[in-house]
Amino acid sequence: MRISTSQIFSQSLTQLNSSLNDVAKLNEINSSQKRINRPSDDPAGMGQVVELRAYDQTLSGYVDNCGVASDYLSTADEVLNDASEIIAAAMELAEQGASETYTETQLQAMALEMESYLESLFAIANTQTGSDYLFAGDDIGDNAYEFGLGVTLPGETLSNASFVELSGEVDSTVTVQFTSDGTIGTDAIDYQYSTDNGETWTTATLAAGDTVLDLGDAQVEMATGTVVSAADGEGEGEFYLRQAVVYTGSDTAMSVSISENTSVDMTTVGSTIFGGLDDTGTPYDGANLFETISDCIVCLETGDYDGVADCLEVLGDAHEVVETGAANLGARETKVSYTEQSLSLVQSLTANSISREEDADATQIIVELEQANYVYEAVLNSSADIMKMSLLNYI
Repeated sequence: MRISTSQIFSQSLTQLNSSLNDVAKLNEINSSQKRINRPSDDPAGMGQVVELRAYDQTLSGYVDNCGVASDYLSTADEVLNDASEIIAAAMELAEQGASETYTETQLQAMALEMESYLESLFAIANTQTGSDYLFAGDDIGDNAYEFGLGVTLPGETLSNASFVELSGEVDSTVTVQFTSDGTIGTDAIDYQYSTDNGETWTTATLAAGDTVLDLGDAQVEMATGTVVSAADGEGEGEFYLRQAVVYTGSDTAMSVSISENTSVDMTTVGSTIFGGLDDTGTPYDGANLFETISDCIVCLETGDYDGVADCLEVLGDAHEVVETGAANLGARETKVSYTEQSLSLVQSLTANSISREEDADATQIIVELEQANYVYEAVLNSSADIMKMSLLNYI
């Protein structure tokens, strides 16, 4: 069979390109240290790598969620420990105030100290991580609590249901006493109020058909049909308008997924721990910490030893609620920690699987690259020798 010069050149170039392609491919693998650099290298292997990487990204998302939840829960746990210490100090102060061994001036000083405890607990209830409020439920962008107005009721005739709305502001506790009997919204009723614990009084009359008591800078709207009687000096026929703490957060905690089938509340509904008033001005049920301390301040200011003793008992129950809340946070924190450790282990195994499928064997690649270079050089040399030949070589 006759072989032409063009055929020799064509075959030589084909072999050169093939050998060079092998060298280039192995150089790429050696540089990237990856066996699969594009889907065409191994379609089935690339498909498995894509699935593993997607799974790894999902795991990374869960790990990130665990990290955020852990930060939120650990911070909340720490501040609740601080709150527990403050409540213990408030209970000690209330115990002193209930002993009937202190003068009116000393009780006033105790009331000021109790106010500082209230303000400290208010700050704790509004604890933030970054710009997120930890005790506002899933409404993390707004305050968990704000200051508002509330009432302390020394008698049994009036109840929280007797009050529709409290508006305005007070600088100190306002003592309100009815000086005549009647029905709100029907009769004209005389009343008086004092902003200096009874040293001076301002008198006024609630007109027949009216339901709003004007207390200067504050107004109290009472429920129509409420029956009131003149103050008897024993607590009936009077109430105290004072500062209160209002919960403005959500009633649902923010939940975050920390694994495929597991989620955890990374925030807390503050009203379940600190109590206070809801957005209608109604106190939360149970051992209401904020309302109890507010009532205790009024009792200290007015020298109501029995009232302080009652507050002391409720403070003990509220302390237990806070301790239980801290324990719940600790349990959630532990759950997140163990889940994060498990996810990190699975993530490590996934990374190993990706590596086994995708990464190249460095030693084998070096050997193959040396072989490819040798072949390329051999083809290059032989092709060069062949291309030098002419008819003169056969004469």
